[in-house]
Amino acid sequence: SDAQGISPDTLLSDYASWWLERRKDEISASYYSNCTVAIKDIVENSGGYKLRELNPTIIQRFYDKLDKKEKTVTVVTAKPELRAAMKAEDMGFRKLRYEKDFNCSTLSAALAGNSISYDYAKRLADCLGRNVHTLFNVKQTNALYAYETIHKVKRTLRAILSTAKKQRIIADNYASADYISFPKRPAREIDYMNDEDAKRFYAAADACSDIRCKTAAMTLLLTGMRRGELCGLEWSDIDFNEATITIARSVTTVSGFGVVEKEPKTESSKRVIAISDKLISVLTDYKKWYDAYQYDMGDRWQGAGRLFVAEEGKRLYPGTIDNWVHKVCDEASLPHRTVHSLRHTNITMQIAAGVPLVTVSGRAGHARTSTTTDIYSHFLKSSDKTAAEKLEQLFE
Repeated sequence: SDAQGISPDTLLSDYASWWLERRKDEISASYYSNCTVAIKDIVENSGGYKLRELNPTIIQRFYDKLDKKEKTVTVVTAKPELRAAMKAEDMGFRKLRYEKDFNCSTLSAALAGNSISYDYAKRLADCLGRNVHTLFNVKQTNALYAYETIHKVKRTLRAILSTAKKQRIIADNYASADYISFPKRPAREIDYMNDEDAKRFYAAADACSDIRCKTAAMTLLLTGMRRGELCGLEWSDIDFNEATITIARSVTTVSGFGVVEKEPKTESSKRVIAISDKLISVLTDYKKWYDAYQYDMGDRWQGAGRLFVAEEGKRLYPGTIDNWVHKVCDEASLPHRTVHSLRHTNITMQIAAGVPLVTVSGRAGHARTSTTTDIYSHFLKSSDKTAAEKLEQLFE
């Protein structure tokens, strides 16, 4: 994969492929997967140009087209007929799970009325000998791609041309902000729970009969860690004496690679955070259950010290965490929230409680305090008002 044969006359499509293969061993599986998808877009739209032919007009035209790109969103939810068909065919939850190898968390989601993939619904309908539309509502709508999805494509082209400039193949990187105008990043909508809902979620999590579900929900709410960081936890990361958790790795699902363990998001995402007595007590109870479960499994145990595991200690799919959070929401009679909304809830509650911003940012694993300020500016304004009122009370 040396640069022999690469010149200003090389097609952008060929150069992009060379660039990706050259970097394959030094980048993470998720970044490689993202770049592969981005390069497909770049090749389809501008791959036929030679490197020397590229100019700001060509790239701006490509970017403008990207900004208008739409996708078809398919929402598939079960009809009451699904349960009836399962009963009629004597295909209960356990039979589908163990004999027909249907993922149990997706099956639970379908039966709870949550949206699942069309492919899964089709396979389930086929298994029950029914037409997919008989058992499921299938709705399709068009929507623009998320800003971040489009931005990944632009960022990839900028990185490719940055390498070409370093190699003196092109004079300038026309994909950079010096030549191209980028749309403003839309304000982030933060999904978080108010104090009342957070208290209800906490109470429902604490009372949850499924100990894995309870421990995961309590850990997320009380630490504000990301879903991948929770999935990456190992028992060696918990210091029961010092009451701390070390966040050292993250687990994610990558298209074409399956479940992948990787370094946390940024260098500052590797962190040690203090945890409350309550969480220590929850983790202690969970450890007792975990050890007993491992003992019962005997030779079938496949765990490797991971905190959260699937059956027989197998690696847990990160999507299972979402189902556990939804389960707690159901028990608290709350609308379903994302795992990330628990992170937002944790951070906003710290800000409201007057915890110093440096501490909030450090616990969240943000690279800079400015990241926390940007995302939570709305809450900082309200805590700023509280500060002004407290000062006034002080002088009065």
